Amino acid sequence: MIQTQYDVIVAGAGTAGFAAAIAAGRQGARTLLIEKNSHLGGTSTMGIPLLGVFDGNGQQAAKGIVEEFVQRMMQENGAIGHVHGAKWSNKGHMEGDSFTLTPFDSEICKYVMQEMVLEAHVDILLHTYIAGVVKEGNVVKGLELLNKSGKQTILASVVIDATGDADICDFAGAQMLEKPHVQNSSILFVMTGVDTERLAKALEEGDHVGGWGWWHSRIVTARKIDAAKETHVHIAGHFLPWDDDPSEVTFTSVSVREGEVYLNATRTVNIDATDAESLTKGEIAERRNIKRLVDGLQKHVPGFEHAYVSRTSPLGIRESRTVVGDYLLESDDVLLHREFADSVVRGAYPSDIHDPRGGRTQFLFIEGGGNYGIPYRCFLPKGLEGLMVVGRAISATQKANGTIRLQGTVMAQGQAVGTAAALAVKSGLTPRTLPVKQLQAELSRQGAIV
Repeated sequence: MIQTQYDVIVAGAGTAGFAAAIAAGRQGARTLLIEKNSHLGGTSTMGIPLLGVFDGNGQQAAKGIVEEFVQRMMQENGAIGHVHGAKWSNKGHMEGDSFTLTPFDSEICKYVMQEMVLEAHVDILLHTYIAGVVKEGNVVKGLELLNKSGKQTILASVVIDATGDADICDFAGAQMLEKPHVQNSSILFVMTGVDTERLAKALEEGDHVGGWGWWHSRIVTARKIDAAKETHVHIAGHFLPWDDDPSEVTFTSVSVREGEVYLNATRTVNIDATDAESLTKGEIAERRNIKRLVDGLQKHVPGFEHAYVSRTSPLGIRESRTVVGDYLLESDDVLLHREFADSVVRGAYPSDIHDPRGGRTQFLFIEGGGNYGIPYRCFLPKGLEGLMVVGRAISATQKANGTIRLQGTVMAQGQAVGTAAALAVKSGLTPRTLPVKQLQAELSRQGAIV
């Protein structure tokens, strides 16, 4: 039975919100997790592997709930664990260029995340939208909800905005970072009946697939779920799928079961994730892009002759609103792997910038392949109390956002923020006045890396 008062409300049950709710619930906080969709998982259910769990030197930078999730997925025969052994570049010009990914089955993910949240004694409310905030002065006291039951108001000591688009922060009047453009958007899709061995050979031979010189070393092999031998799990490059059109389609593909490939390939620019008409435009454009691309793959790209689309995701948003917090994480903080006294999360993935104009993705690499700290202050919206933000909307510049938004990193963020919210309530403090050393010690006790 959903209550009218909680210690902690987490709005948004994606990769970050799922972990935040678990962390708060495990601390004994009465916690409610709210989600607009019919299931938990958000971006995790689109087929993207966990990235950012390991840095370019092969050192693990995210543990705790991240590692628990991976182990649970493996127990449910939904993941193959962390896959190592690849390099970002075969040109040998970069220090610390190890590439690691953690692929998993997106459907089994929905079940595992649900069960992990329920085991933490968290209440879940699906099919529910945020309609506004309850606010007294600069203090957020709760949320106004809208769902099939009508309108509801639920109060909380701490509200965590895990919506991805900083919807709650916007309702509360938080300061947002001004930016002239955002990264492009994509729909991810699954194709069944793909021969990944032929696709890998086509990349090597340049047969309607380009990029061998750089992307060669990001071909990753491992033993897939229920497979008898190692085959290609990850292939990245540039499709050349049309004989009458020389334009390329940059892609990454991930496969955890034989014959099934998750593709991240199409892109639509200038989509405003805070505008319903723009989102609609993006959904329509991306499904048209997928249709055209699949036609080309089936006709021209080796390995796709008998493949078909078996699943598609909703429109995936890489960037929208960014909250200005007590500290704004800068590009140099990331790329020079700076340390902070109030670091509560480690980031490890290169800054992955998807061109707002739709061109090739730009990667900015962390010096020496290391990892960096994300300050606690990045999760505290400037000038507001009782409210925290987690996920891709945290206080970070666009280039810094290109690395903090990766799934492995935002799941670790969720553990830090959920723990902080619960500790603050337990101590009768606000999140801003919670001693960071207390939070760091508790996260370390949990097995997280700060």
